[in-house]
Amino acid sequence: MTRHGLEGMLEFLAYLRKKKIMYRIEQQVDDGLEVSFALVGYRLEVTFFADHMEYSYFTGHEDVETDETKLFHLIESHSD
Repeated sequence: MTRHGLEGMLEFLAYLRKKKIMYRIEQQVDDGLEVSFALVGYRLEVTFFADHMEYSYFTGHEDVETDETKLFHLIESHSD
């Protein structure tokens, strides 16, 4: 299944609905729309532009943490 830019976005969303995959649409960049969703063990972000699409996927644990010190350390060490 090949997706070509924004024209393919509606077909892609229908595919996700058919698979009963919940998704969220956001505009993270000026020239594209991002569809994000999760699968077991993966979190995916698919960005549709006028003429193409790109995607990123993230693996690993997404555990819930309660250590506030660790939270602020992560923010400080990964921000400007």
